[in-house]
Amino acid sequence: MAETKAKRFLSLFLLLLSTTAATSKNTTTDFIRQSCGKTLYPSLCYASLAPYATAVKQDPVKLAVAAANVSLSKIHDASSLAAAFRLSSTGRVSAALRDCVDTLGAAADLTNRSAGEITKLGDASKTGGSGEIAWEVSNAQTWMSAAMTNEETCLDGFDGVRAGRGVRAMCDRVGGVKKYTSNALALLNTLVHGS
Repeated sequence: MAETKAKRFLSLFLLLLSTTAATSKNTTTDFIRQSCGKTLYPSLCYASLAPYATAVKQDPVKLAVAAANVSLSKIHDASSLAAAFRLSSTGRVSAALRDCVDTLGAAADLTNRSAGEITKLGDASKTGGSGEIAWEVSNAQTWMSAAMTNEETCLDGFDGVRAGRGVRAMCDRVGGVKKYTSNALALLNTLVHGS
């Protein structure tokens, strides 16, 4: 009889433990879904950031850092693709791809700087320096916005250029990168404006 009570207690304990873990995970993913609702591409935002729910918890700064890092990863992927296509291209297409690789490199640097600046926010909030927080968010917003401009500049380089299917696919990829960067910028904006 004591053994049966122990088994019931253990079963109940495990059930409560799993329910608590599931609730915590749901709360975190709900936070990400709600935050992503403030972006231009909420479905893309949620799909790209939900895997980081455990690390993000319900921290808007960590969410903004994760979004910047996702954008950075996508920029690197697009830049690698542009560099690969450039190897087999000539003339205006090659020049446009070279410029695209350069502008995506600049976008990556700016996004990396933005992520670094956002990371500092945790330290600033511990010291209570709201002026310092506003300054760091402003810097991060400026750099993320400039990264998006560089992504657009990459695409502008292909205006009037007759490019093959592969280069068009690369341009589509850069168009997708802009969406990730837009989401990262929107999440940065919520750090200042709240909505």
